[in-house]
Amino acid sequence: MEKTFDVFIEGEVVDLCVPSDEAWALEQWYHWFNDPETTQYLEQGVYPNTIKSQKKYYESIVDSKDRIVLLIKPKKNDYFVGVVSLSFIDFYRRQCFFSMVIGRHDNVPDSIFYAMEAKCRMTEHAFEKLGIERINSGQVVDLIKWQRWQILFGYQMEGILRKHFRKGNKSLDVITSSCLIEDYLKIKVIRNGSLWPGKSKLFELLKVLPEVSLIDKMKEWLCREREEMWKSTIFDIT
Repeated sequence: MEKTFDVFIEGEVVDLCVPSDEAWALEQWYHWFNDPETTQYLEQGVYPNTIKSQKKYYESIVDSKDRIVLLIKPKKNDYFVGVVSLSFIDFYRRQCFFSMVIGRHDNVPDSIFYAMEAKCRMTEHAFEKLGIERINSGQVVDLIKWQRWQILFGYQMEGILRKHFRKGNKSLDVITSSCLIEDYLKIKVIRNGSLWPGKSKLFELLKVLPEVSLIDKMKEWLCREREEMWKSTIFDIT
């Protein structure tokens, strides 16, 4: 079957494509949300996903004005590896929420850049095309390594939501972060007008990131100070 990819945002390592309801595309997409490893930190995975339910979701986003959903396609391959979105787009508050799921993990050198470039390109789109001034994001603490590299694209940690994510009998804290328009513009100037530095430069930038990030420091400090404040607070006077 001939596959047609409708590229919406072109990149260096990946292209971000308009979703399709063709069978070959839906078959890739719906499988991700039945994979226990992929859905470990997602709301999905509790009930089985089907091609029919995936098509229903596709139909819900076709004409949506508060959500943009694109499929991540490696430049050198004819398949998708994940999905990325800007949701809860609020033009009054000039905010939106970033989400991404990588459902297929390729064992090739360029695969380390798939998620990074997808996030970078969607961040550019939000600021440059939608006029957004703040992008919100969040991930469970177990995915803290993903949070560490986000600073290279302007995302900074804002706080920790206690036991905000729950699946089955397990609850996890969620690290919240955001990228503001002013930080985005500062990085663009430093990189001569582009948020994406290129995979070669990005690889070098990753190597010089601090071993202990601000996220690590803030996580430790906040947990310690919060506990001390709780223990020292007087809740009743007799």
